[in-house]
Amino acid sequence: MLITAIRDYLISKGQANLQDLARHFQVQESAMEQMLTFWLQKGTIEQINLNDESCSTANCSDCFSCPPGVKKIYRIAAKMPKTIPIQLLPS
Repeated sequence: MLITAIRDYLISKGQANLQDLARHFQVQESAMEQMLTFWLQKGTIEQINLNDESCSTANCSDCFSCPPGVKKIYRIAAKMPKTIPIQLLPS
């Protein structure tokens, strides 16, 4: 499924902006934002504020120099919810 592929892509890349995600998965940015909202609500990913020190593009002179799709950067949440493995019980 595309939703899990997005999560896996962010796990492998570390972080990506909206424009790159939309281009990689060949969907409109608006559609990608809706899919990312699913993971944001679950707490699996987080959006980085460009003014935040953790932003890798902190070398920018201001927040108006990037196109809108580049300003929205997503990464796997530091406190990603853990899944509980289900083990088969002996019969």
